[in-house]
Amino acid sequence: MGEDVIKSPSEYASIPAGTRTYWGMKGTLKAAAKLLQSTMAIGAVGKKGTFMKVTRLIDRDPKYMADMGEGEDKTLVFIADPTDANQQALLEAAEANKTVVFFFDFPNGRSAEMELVLSGWAQQAVDQPDGKVLQDEVYGKQNGGVKWTTTNAANSGSE
Repeated sequence: MGEDVIKSPSEYASIPAGTRTYWGMKGTLKAAAKLLQSTMAIGAVGKKGTFMKVTRLIDRDPKYMADMGEGEDKTLVFIADPTDANQQALLEAAEANKTVVFFFDFPNGRSAEMELVLSGWAQQAVDQPDGKVLQDEVYGKQNGGVKWTTTNAANSGSE
């Protein structure tokens, strides 16, 4: 059996620069989703499972099984831009507690799709002007899992 080829991280690692965020109302397809160009943070993307204890009287050690899990709480952060129609529509959807879909395109060739139930938004605390711009936070809870797709090649980053 041959020896495994160990790649250098520089051959596959990718920084998040170039990540694109899109959104739409529930049922929107990616081709019709709106770009959120001022996205600053999207948090972790995925689904973390939970466990249920199933220890029987006969067992001498705890036993567990995978449970359905809880939807992830999400806070998405954007540079505040009241002139961005796509961002303003998202804030209105958050105020109305709408169910929406988000699409994320990562520079490593992965894409993710997730449904979120929105529950309000806020402008981040304004304390000192040094090194900080006005930002909005949108709050939601993930409905179900994440649909992952992968392209054959990572994005070139050219625009």
